[in-house]
Amino acid sequence: MNWNSPDLRGRRQLGLTLFLISLAMLFGASIAAFAYLRLTSPALQGSERIELPLVLIVSTVVLLGAGVAMYKATQNAKRGHFPLLRRWLVWAWVTSALFIAVQVPALVQLLDRHRALEVSVYGIAFALVVVHALHVVGGMVPLSMLAWKARVNRLDSEHLLSVRACAAYWHFLEAVWIALLAAFFVWG
Repeated sequence: MNWNSPDLRGRRQLGLTLFLISLAMLFGASIAAFAYLRLTSPALQGSERIELPLVLIVSTVVLLGAGVAMYKATQNAKRGHFPLLRRWLVWAWVTSALFIAVQVPALVQLLDRHRALEVSVYGIAFALVVVHALHVVGGMVPLSMLAWKARVNRLDSEHLLSVRACAAYWHFLEAVWIALLAAFFVWG
């Protein structure tokens, strides 16, 4: 099967677009529900503001670093510069794994704060962060396959569309993460 045929390439791009639209709807509805509950629930209106763990700032920087690596990988893929493409894909994988590693203590802190209060918004924040983190873990599957192929020098021009799709997903996750943090700061 020719993965680069125009017909198949168009279908793959349409599939990715529909997938990202569905995820945008999921996260958009989740953020809207968070804001609605925070603004209208009598139990949550008087509760304290969310104090996000500072480690979430570190994880934000790490996720943005993964986005930069994916951008660089895409640029090198377009140029056909496979040695640099390989390095950037591996760097994207490492920073993505680091993002997950940094998220774990933040999630524990959010859960501890939720348990300490009778009524709190920390449970909702915890759930939203977990959903995002699970999408990062899911995105690491194709990224891992690309990084492995890059590491063993089996990445070629047939994989360029996969690199672009992976980068688009990663940039989407960055945007969602920024939107989540903004929602926590505005309505938290």
